[in-house]
Amino acid sequence: MLSLNRFSVAGVVLLAGIMGLSGCATRKYVRLQTQKLEPAIQEAANGVKENAERIDGVDRRAQQGIAAAAAADTKATTAQQAAATAQTAAQAADRKADTANQGVQTANNRIGTLETTINNINVLDTYTQSETQTVTFDVNKSTLTDQAKGTLDRIASSVSGQRNGFMLELQGYTDGTGSEQYNIGLSQRRAEAVERYLVSKNVPLFRISIVGLGKDNPVADNKTRDGRAQNRRVEVRVLKGAAGRQTN
Repeated sequence: MLSLNRFSVAGVVLLAGIMGLSGCATRKYVRLQTQKLEPAIQEAANGVKENAERIDGVDRRAQQGIAAAAAADTKATTAQQAAATAQTAAQAADRKADTANQGVQTANNRIGTLETTINNINVLDTYTQSETQTVTFDVNKSTLTDQAKGTLDRIASSVSGQRNGFMLELQGYTDGTGSEQYNIGLSQRRAEAVERYLVSKNVPLFRISIVGLGKDNPVADNKTRDGRAQNRRVEVRVLKGAAGRQTN
């Protein structure tokens, strides 16, 4: 019985040894096979990495292409807007040119009218002073008195039969009171009042020249009431040429 047990134990030990040897051989075989496969595995891994990098590169280029296309589209839109703005500006310029042409035409018409007026004056006439009449005004007034209107009626009548050969020169004045600026304006208004009245009596407007001289050239002493009354005046100078002198 003891011998049988010893044989059994020895068999177990022998079997374990065989299995141990078998296990060592299997691990060694697997290790050898794995070592043989490592280059292929590394090559496959490298290929996967390269493919991933190529895919990333392609993706970046695709994104860049998309961005470039978007930028080109933006530039195209901007160019279209600029073209529309330029067209609008060109149309506005055309309108301004038309307006300018109309202005030039209007100016030419006015020049033609002025030339006609100058020709009517007859610049070859030699004008000389024929007479001077004076109308006076109340204090701070530019309204014509009845006496002033009577004087202007006589002047208008003296030239009413003439269509050329005469000119009327109106010089407005004030007395010495008040500021210079106020007196210049008042003297101008007085001369304009005389001009309007003469034109209403059919004296041609283009034959009248006016100027307001304020308190310059007093004809009397401004320190007295009578002197100031004489200085508040418009002097009407009648200038006649040769044709005008012949008709009178």
